[in-house]
Amino acid sequence: MKQLAIVAALAAGLLTIAPGVQARVNVDIGIGIPGVVYAEPAPVYVAPQPVYVAPQPVYMAPQPVVVAPAPVHAPYWRGRDDDDDQGERRWRERGYRKHGWHRHDD
Repeated sequence: MKQLAIVAALAAGLLTIAPGVQARVNVDIGIGIPGVVYAEPAPVYVAPQPVYVAPQPVYMAPQPVVVAPAPVHAPYWRGRDDDDDQGERRWRERGYRKHGWHRHDD
């Protein structure tokens, strides 16, 4: 049993010494940035263009232009004198009464 313990201790010692025995010279040069990684982009949904139909053009003819003289409101005049109460004067001269054709009894 002693031998088994010695062999086991010796084997454990050799296993712990073995990595140190493989010493080598390594030279590493680092830039300090990660390596190039390409990842495929996620799929993108593109909606179809909306359907648009332009309405038919509507033509509306402009209203016709009518040129006419402006209406004139003037008193009736036959070319007699400028007397404003001409009708009343004639009525009194002829002797008409309010309700008939009777002469005045002056």
